[in-house]
Amino acid sequence: MHPTALAVEYYHQLLRESDAPAIWARFQEQMRENLLYFGERAVCNVLRPQFLHPQEYDLIAEATQNVTAALHKIYAALRSGELDSQRLLHLSPAEAALVALPDVYGAPDVSARMDAFWLPGARLDQGNLHFLEYNADSPGGLSYGDVLGDLFAEFEPMRRFAQAYHLTRPPVRRRVYRTLVETYRDWCAATDHTAVERPNIGIVDWRSVRTRNEFLLSQQIFEAAGSRVLICDPDELTLRDGRLWAGDDFPVDIVYKRVVVNELIKRYPDPAELLAQPLVQAVAQNAVCIANHFNCQLLYNKALFALISDEENQHRFTTAEQTAVQKHVPWSRLVADQTTRFEGTQVELVALIRERRDELVLKPVREYGGTGVVLGWETDAATWESALQRALAEPHVVQRRVPTPQEIFPVWQEGGLQFLPRMVDLDPYVWRGSAVEHAGVRLGTSALLNVSAGGGSAAPLFLAERKEW
Repeated sequence: MHPTALAVEYYHQLLRESDAPAIWARFQEQMRENLLYFGERAVCNVLRPQFLHPQEYDLIAEATQNVTAALHKIYAALRSGELDSQRLLHLSPAEAALVALPDVYGAPDVSARMDAFWLPGARLDQGNLHFLEYNADSPGGLSYGDVLGDLFAEFEPMRRFAQAYHLTRPPVRRRVYRTLVETYRDWCAATDHTAVERPNIGIVDWRSVRTRNEFLLSQQIFEAAGSRVLICDPDELTLRDGRLWAGDDFPVDIVYKRVVVNELIKRYPDPAELLAQPLVQAVAQNAVCIANHFNCQLLYNKALFALISDEENQHRFTTAEQTAVQKHVPWSRLVADQTTRFEGTQVELVALIRERRDELVLKPVREYGGTGVVLGWETDAATWESALQRALAEPHVVQRRVPTPQEIFPVWQEGGLQFLPRMVDLDPYVWRGSAVEHAGVRLGTSALLNVSAGGGSAAPLFLAERKEW
């Protein structure tokens, strides 16, 4: 049996032998005490973490680094004008205004998440890994998984499990803080600002968002490291005397930008109004260090997967990057009335989309959280045709279906411990556009895996390797 499957089987055995009702009841209390709620719903509804063998994770991390490097080469070509970002990405005027702002500290994706499916093979050096999207716009969920890991580590079955297995779990929130400070110091060096040892951090997003608890969890770690932290709304920021302020008395050194660029643009659709917004002005004038930078919008655009998947761009990549893209990125194209290559043959793209509905997904290039995604195999012909017409009118990508991993997870349901199938999304974290460390895990009962969706759940990731006896 596969080593990870053995680990799961052993943990399930330990859970069956434990007082599962008491564990579940206490877990509910702990999630409430530790702010592990997305709005009014607990972020986790299972009683097992996700396990990976370290050798599996090394394979995933290496592939993530190579595909991320390929994405960044396309990003560089778009930034330089070698590739026409307006034509290829269909940027709105507001988007074009934001991505024109200078980036001075290097990669704009200070913290990012590569959304992926991992299906283990027969051996540790085998497996199928498919990258579906690159969330380069300050992704959420990092703090939730970090704190969930702390809680799971104290479960009685996990303590017994740790007697037989070496367990590894990097502290994600501390990595976020360290990366923010490193980025800030590089920004100071590039802009002739004097870096302070413990910079003030503004965590910026709309006050109405359901992820506010996660900001509070980040605030705890950032303040423990010595920084002052304020959670604030973009509309509470002002630019005075060359400095960004939150309220009247909080000077901001680092903006940990959690507001999604698309949401900011929806609030300020007119480019002139957007550029006059204090946060945008401060970034334009190098008055504050922002992470992630607005330029991450180019990397976050789902059309980038169409560009790295296209044979015409393979010459830009190293051999290792080409291999990783071909092996791990599903065939993807911008939806348009055009010819393209599919399985080595020149085809009419629109006709292909109609004919291969059961193999394809349509995704709007700018949305997030599963919004607007249409799965052909779950859709009838009339609904698919309607989605195709919408995709021809508004920027979309079409992507080939890949197998969705499914595992058995223990849940407390209907007054008892049950072991039920859950679809699994494994999402490596990328730091400053290149380093890969740890990963998020999302579970779901449908093919659209998102914690904000009904039935969705987060789970912590532990690297587990059997101890030698």
